Amino acid sequence: MVNRRNLRGLISGVAAMLLVSATAMANTISLPYAGTVGGKQVAAGHYKITWEHHSPTATVTLADGKRIVATVEGKIEERSNKFARNVVVYTTQSDGSQVISEIRLGGTNTAIVFTP
Repeated sequence: MVNRRNLRGLISGVAAMLLVSATAMANTISLPYAGTVGGKQVAAGHYKITWEHHSPTATVTLADGKRIVATVEGKIEERSNKFARNVVVYTTQSDGSQVISEIRLGGTNTAIVFTP
């Protein structure tokens, strides 16, 4: 017979694990162009993006498989519609350089927005 105290502890533990797994997320993105994010230059290519959500901000890390390329602060925003695929939004500066302003996560309505 399961003790109620043990059952409560088990339920609390499972809830804590779900909360932790929802806090640290990962995805793969493709940058079609080189750009700057958080003051760091990032080359075009494929990256693993992970973030730790701090509501509404997040610490975002881009890694190319071998090394961490950038760790920056972003803001998590929920949009009204789901994105069909991952999209990287660039802003062109007056000097012609590209700044990554947001990353829209495919299959979700979540966007990570960066301030220049």
